[in-house]
Parts: sequence; structure tokens; C-alpha cells
Amino acid sequence: MRTDLWISTLSLVLAGGLAAQAPERPKAEPAIDAAWTKALAKAKVHNQRVLALLVDDDADLAASLKKDGVLSHPLLYEFETVQWKGKQADALAVQWGFADAVQRKPALAVFDAQGKALAKWLPADFTADGKVLSQPLLDKLTPLFCAPVDAEKKLADGIAEAAKSGRAVFVRFDAPW
Repeated sequence: MRTDLWISTLSLVLAGGLAAQAPERPKAEPAIDAAWTKALAKAKVHNQRVLALLVDDDADLAASLKKDGVLSHPLLYEFETVQWKGKQADALAVQWGFADAVQRKPALAVFDAQGKALAKWLPADFTADGKVLSQPLLDKLTPLFCAPVDAEKKLADGIAEAAKSGRAVFVRFDAPW
């Protein structure tokens, strides 16, 4: 047997053995994946971030944040909010390397539209006596807002691209309300 062939065969066997020994990441439930995928897609389309809320079974932090006078407007325009409860929240906390969130909830995490984690907070960072501190939380979220998109440049780029391929341009006016 040739030496180079023997070495490449041995390396493939060893690589396969190492890959088999590596621990697998826990797979998320389909409901988690669907909500996550939908949130990322909407964030990409609307130039937003994803605000992930990990809460206990009996909590609805998303609804209370959306009703908050200080936070409601920024959350509507700047974030696609998605909330997971109980065991789903625990599974995501472990998957995102946020193990303290399994024991201490609510926990928040902000992601960009590609799913990259930008920030994570435990209750001590944004609550006091079990209540959300609106202004301190807004101060933490504000630097994470997406940069505004130049609509004129985006339209000009779309028209130029459409002209190359002989297609028409569809302009869609929408807002989060």
C-alpha cells in the first residue's frame, strides 16, 4: 500500500472517530425552530433586531413590555419580539450558552437578523422587585437598534438591478402597525 494513500485513509478514520465522539448540540423542538425562523426572517425584511424573551410558564413578559409606555414604541419599530416559556425557554438558554437563565427568569437576549447574539441580560440587569425597569432597559436596548436604511439609495439600487434583467420594480410601503 502506498504511504500517501495509507496516511489519507488513517486521517479519514481518525476524523470520523473524533466527529462521532463530539457531543451533539441538543435539537430544538419544531415549535422553537418555527418561531425563531419566522422572527429572523421578519427582522431581516424590516431592518430590525430580534428580542428573545425567556420566561417562566406563568409569565407573559412580551405583552407587558408592549403595553409599557416607555418601551412599546421602540419595541414596535426596532425589534421583532419572540417569547419562549418554561422548558422551551430552558432549552434555548442552554443552547445559547445562557445557563444562568435556566434558574433565573425572565432573561432577555438580542440577536441580529442573521441570528448572531448581540447582548444577553438576566433579571438583575433590568428588573427590581419583580418589575421591569423601563428606562434602564431602554438605555440598554437603544445602542442595539439597527442603523436606518437609506430609502433613496435602496430604491436606486433596485431600479438599477431591475433594469439589468428587464424586470419591473415593486415598491412596498409598510409599517409595523
